[in-house]
Amino acid sequence: PYGAADLQDFWRRWHITLSSWLRDYLYIPLGGSRGTAVGTYRNLAVTMLLGGLWHGAAWTFVVWGALHGVALGVVRAVQRRWPPAGDGRGRMRQVVGVVVTFHFVCFCWIFFRARSFENAWDVLEGLAQGTSYTPNLTLPILAAIGGAMVLHWTPRRWIDRGSPLFAGLPALAQGVLLAVLALALAQLKGAGPQPFIYFQF
Repeated sequence: PYGAADLQDFWRRWHITLSSWLRDYLYIPLGGSRGTAVGTYRNLAVTMLLGGLWHGAAWTFVVWGALHGVALGVVRAVQRRWPPAGDGRGRMRQVVGVVVTFHFVCFCWIFFRARSFENAWDVLEGLAQGTSYTPNLTLPILAAIGGAMVLHWTPRRWIDRGSPLFAGLPALAQGVLLAVLALALAQLKGAGPQPFIYFQF
């Protein structure tokens, strides 16, 4: 999902069950894109607003849904005004789209994860000030983040070529590599358990 070139593409990849439910039971019954352009933008906004409320009765979820709803409308309007090109400009637009989409989605996660608006504001204020005090970002954590980023942006064809190499190793070698990976993950774990956020819904 974080490699999506626009927000529509992101929602096709992210939480596919929820995306399908929102489309089939909210967006389409509201009229989908069958009416006017303004009606389509309204349907997108209402669908995502209700999607935010589905996550919980908190204003932070409402803001998260509203941001996504408005942004989906903007993406649709831009695509209608400037259809994607198949030349070099199209490639540059895709790269810019991935960067913008990634940062917008991460910005919205602040409201999704915050316990309150005050908490969200503290995070935004820290970002705006460029706060560099991050005691939880130790060298091993930074190395893990760097490795994850490299893996995330590694071309799929490279990964497809590497999978048979691992599968071709002797069982003992595979076991050793997996054990090393498990030990590395155990060293990177936090001080306490952090339950998956969707457990609360």
